[in-house]
Amino acid sequence: MFQFNKGDNSMLQAERRNNIIEILNKDGKVVIDDLAKKFNVSEMTIRRDLQYLEEQQLITRTHGGAILHNLLIEEIPYTKKAEQNICEKQEIGKYASSLVKEGDVIILDAGTTNMEIAKGIIGIKNIKIITNDLMIGAFLSKYEGIQVYCVGGLIQKNTGACLGNKAIEFLKSINADIAFVGTSSVNIEKGITTPSMDKAEWKKQMINSAERSILVTDSLKFGKSSFVNICTLDKFSLIITDKNLDKNIQEKLEILNMEIKLV
Repeated sequence: MFQFNKGDNSMLQAERRNNIIEILNKDGKVVIDDLAKKFNVSEMTIRRDLQYLEEQQLITRTHGGAILHNLLIEEIPYTKKAEQNICEKQEIGKYASSLVKEGDVIILDAGTTNMEIAKGIIGIKNIKIITNDLMIGAFLSKYEGIQVYCVGGLIQKNTGACLGNKAIEFLKSINADIAFVGTSSVNIEKGITTPSMDKAEWKKQMINSAERSILVTDSLKFGKSSFVNICTLDKFSLIITDKNLDKNIQEKLEILNMEIKLV
């Protein structure tokens, strides 16, 4: 962790708050006095940071510090994700892949749900796939009729996803038919959120680079929040999830005139 002088503007407010969340993910709690010393800012500045994070429902303030909010979603390692809701992800992947047709250019987000989409498209000819997921790229590269473009950038060790400016610049040059976007958390009011700023920028650019964006996520991701806002749900032309989605959430999505497919 870098140290900054009190007058140094090089550390943005958002970066400091992101670092506070990272410390909470690691240690489970923070103390105002310790944070003030670590970032070389006043205790009042840290109190404002914690107040903001609590207002975003990311933390719970305690006497002299804070703990993580119980709904905050952290980054989950790929191997652990692969064990969760396997059947639901397979059904989501099966339906999502049925929307892909010959000649399409498709952006596949990183993650185990999008890997199920990859498995469903291997028989479709003359398609181009852009992905930041190394495992998806390696899997699809074996099949005839599929051109695979795996973006560059920093590899996130626990997920196998490429992130950063290189990945974003590559995606900016792409005009895609469909972007299949995954997420770790969905909130009716806030939309989709993610634990890291790099991942948020990647997903935003996915949406910008595609004619149609489709959210693919299992029902357990709904009603949860993470650190960085990505976009509201109206950015998606379709949400594909499983039949276990809470009825109250279904009704709220219908009120918002969101198109939902339960599989």
